[in-house]
Amino acid sequence: MKTTERFLISAILLSLIAIPVPATTDLTVFGGAQNPGKITLRSATGALATTSPATFGTFGVRLALGTIVGSEHTFAYSPNFLTTQHSAIIYNSNLLVQGPWFVRPYGTVGLGSVWVRGTGLQAVTGAKFAVNYGGGIKIRAIGPLGVQVDARGYTLRGIDQQTMNMLETSIGILFSF
Repeated sequence: MKTTERFLISAILLSLIAIPVPATTDLTVFGGAQNPGKITLRSATGALATTSPATFGTFGVRLALGTIVGSEHTFAYSPNFLTTQHSAIIYNSNLLVQGPWFVRPYGTVGLGSVWVRGTGLQAVTGAKFAVNYGGGIKIRAIGPLGVQVDARGYTLRGIDQQTMNMLETSIGILFSF
């Protein structure tokens, strides 16, 4: 089975795990920017190439379940990941701790996978294990609609036998139901 198929099947199975419906459910459609750290990569010819990539865009959805303590699941896409020749699909599941108020600060930590595809540097492509952590604020504006502002750190393992750190900032439209 191809890596792509394995990744998609795993993501679907993880998202279908039965979770009791809690008192609060939030769905956020977001867009943001990811800023990866510097990393040295070995090319197919064995030459070393240090990359200091620029900030790139990402967008996706987050589903949060729970009132004060709950879970959060993110599915996102980055059309340019590290280089313009690579793209990434991001999936993670997190523990979520948030305030019960109208303006809700929150913190989150979790595990996931980043699947990178593209041409050029083979050390970058494939599924990568990721740990993420961060926080932000959710503000309910009008009825079930609101805004979510977020900052997260990602640690990706398995890029040319190295670890890469990345910062993501995002803003999104929040739907509470």
